[in-house]
Amino acid sequence: MKRMLCLLLAVGLSQTVYAADKNHANDDPQFDQQFDAVDTNHDGKISRSEAELQAPAVAEAFERIDTNHDGYLSKQEIKTFTTAMLKSRAEFNRRLHAADTDKNDKLSKEESKAIPILHDNFEAIDTNHDGQLTGKEIAEFLRAQLKAHNAQAK
Repeated sequence: MKRMLCLLLAVGLSQTVYAADKNHANDDPQFDQQFDAVDTNHDGKISRSEAELQAPAVAEAFERIDTNHDGYLSKQEIKTFTTAMLKSRAEFNRRLHAADTDKNDKLSKEESKAIPILHDNFEAIDTNHDGQLTGKEIAEFLRAQLKAHNAQAK
């Protein structure tokens, strides 16, 4: 199950997660360094074009992150979004771990009933048709769902 959880943590914004938990969200040199690397004109905010060039995963979720709809991402908007994403992932991982009752790092059709989105899409997620959902299959499905959701938000 640990492998499955690690794969799921890679879903979504993993390539650009800014280490923005609430304990150090306002004083994180790594976050500031990554933000500054994307903010190529150094105006203190990230435009869509900067995100597209420097952080494609952020660009995909741009509308969801830009809560004030000004066309730019502030540090606070990114921190708030990232914190919410991390909490959401942690909750999903907790539910996934609980659903894997036989602890074989896979979900059977029966086990998937605990997570309706997985159960309702079981056949589509089970790409190798072995009757078990692996972490890789779930991660690929969730990645595709996130991409579709972000495209719809544009």
